[in-house]
Amino acid sequence: MIRLRSVSKEYERRTILDALDLQVDAGEFVFLTGPSGAGKTTLLRMLYAAEHPTEGEVWVAGRRIDEMVRAQLPLLRRKIGVIFQDFKLLRRKTVLENITFVLRIHGIAPREAHRRSMKVLRRLGLQNRQAAFPDALSGGEQQRVAIARALAYQPRLILADEPTGNLDADLASELLSLLCDINYQGATVLVATHDHAILESIPARTLVLHQGQIHYDGMWPP
Repeated sequence: MIRLRSVSKEYERRTILDALDLQVDAGEFVFLTGPSGAGKTTLLRMLYAAEHPTEGEVWVAGRRIDEMVRAQLPLLRRKIGVIFQDFKLLRRKTVLENITFVLRIHGIAPREAHRRSMKVLRRLGLQNRQAAFPDALSGGEQQRVAIARALAYQPRLILADEPTGNLDADLASELLSLLCDINYQGATVLVATHDHAILESIPARTLVLHQGQIHYDGMWPP
C-alpha cells in the first residue's frame, strides 16, 4: 500500500527526512511516532501528495505519486482518508454539508454524495446531528465528523495526524476503537502520534522516526 524509496526532504537546507525507506502492506495498522520535528507530519503529507520529496520515490496503492500531475491527484485522494488533529471542519456548513462538500469536490454526484454521507453518519452515531454546525458540537462529536468525512468516499488508506491531541482519554480511546474497526474492515491505517499511552493501548507495528530516519520498526515498547 505504501512504499518509500530513498526519500529525502529538505527545507531551506534543513534535512527533514533523510534517505528514508519504508513499506506498509495493505491491511496493516501502523503507528508513527517520534519527537516533535522528527518529520511525522511531513511524511504523512507526502502520502497524500501535499508535499513532494526532494529526492526519492513515493508509492501509494501501486502508483508513484511524487510524479503525478495536479489533474491526477483527485483520483488518488479518493483512495485516501485524512484525519487532522484540528479537525478542519467548515464552520459555516452543517455536519452533513461538511461531508457532502468533500464528496462533491471528488466528483461524486449529489444523490450519491448524500447517500454515502448519511450512511457514514449513521455508522458513527451522528445521524441526529446532521443539521448542526461544528461550533454546536462537542470535541468528540467534531472528531467523529472528521472521521466520517475521511470515511465517506470509502478510502483504502487512512492517515491520521495526531488525531487524539485535542481529546480527553475516554474520547481518545473511542477514536482508536473506531480506527481499529476501520482497519478490521480492510483499510490500511497509519496513525502519527507522540503519546506513548496510545502506543501502549493497541498492539500494533510502531515506527519510531528520529532525525529523519526510522530508528525502530516493531512492536511497542521497543
